[in-house]
Amino acid sequence: MASRAEQKAAARAAREARLKAASKNQARNTRLLRLASVAGGVAIVIVVIILAVGGGSGSTTYTNKQAKAIVNHLLKGIPQSGNTLGNPKAKITLTEYGDLVCPICRDFAIGGEHDTIAKEVRAGKVKIVYRADETASGAFNHKEFVPGQVAALAAGLQHKEWNYILLWYYEQKSEDTAYVTNHWIQGIALQIPGLDLTKWQSDRNSSALASRVKSDEQAMAALVAAKEIPSNATPTLVFSGSKGTAQPVQAPLTYSQLKTAYGIVS
Repeated sequence: MASRAEQKAAARAAREARLKAASKNQARNTRLLRLASVAGGVAIVIVVIILAVGGGSGSTTYTNKQAKAIVNHLLKGIPQSGNTLGNPKAKITLTEYGDLVCPICRDFAIGGEHDTIAKEVRAGKVKIVYRADETASGAFNHKEFVPGQVAALAAGLQHKEWNYILLWYYEQKSEDTAYVTNHWIQGIALQIPGLDLTKWQSDRNSSALASRVKSDEQAMAALVAAKEIPSNATPTLVFSGSKGTAQPVQAPLTYSQLKTAYGIVS
C-alpha cells in the first residue's frame, strides 16, 4: 500500500496533469469558443476567454469571522431558490460545476465569481446555478463528497445554499488533507444566519438530495462523453441566454473574462 506521502504526491501530480491537459486543449482549439444559436442553429465563433487564475488568491486565508462577514454582505438581498442565486428571470444563466474541496473552484469563487455576484447578479442580469462534480475530493475526502454536497442542498431548501457554498470556499483547507468531517460540515452550517439547524440536519438524510448530486455528476459525464469538454475538471462553466448555450469553459475566469461571456449570450 502506498504511504500517505506517496498518496499526496500522486494526488498533486494527477491534478497538475489535468490542468496541463485542459490548458493544452484550449490552445489547440485556437483559443476560440463556439456558441450554437438556439434560434437559428448558427455557429458563432468568438474570441477565447483565456485560462487564468487571476481572479482570486488561493494563498489568502480567511478566518470564520471574516468569511461570514464577506459572504453575508455579498449575498444580502439577492434572491436564492435551491441551487440558484439571483433573479429567476435573469436573461443570462451561468451554470457552475464545482467541487467544494477544489482549490481552483475557490479561486473562482473569491475572484471572478465574487465580482459577478456583486455586480451582475445583484443587478438582476445574471443568475448562477451550482451543480456538484467530484474532482479534488477524490484524493483524500471522497467519502465526504456526497455528504458535503447534500449539506449544501439541504441549506438550499431554506434558500441559503449559496451561503453554505461560499462559506466553504472561503474557509477551504488544503485538498491533500482529509479535513472534511461531519464536524466540518456542521461547522459551516452553524455560521449561516437564520438557518434552521434542526430542519437542515434532518434534510441531510434525504435520499432525493443524494440523487441530485449523482444526477449532477451524470450531467458532467455527458458533457465529457459528447466531447464538449476535454475532461472531468472543475470549475466547469456553462453560459446560456436568449441566443443559445456556449461551449463550456474549464477555468477560474476573471470578472472581465466573464463579462465577455455575458456579451456572447445577452
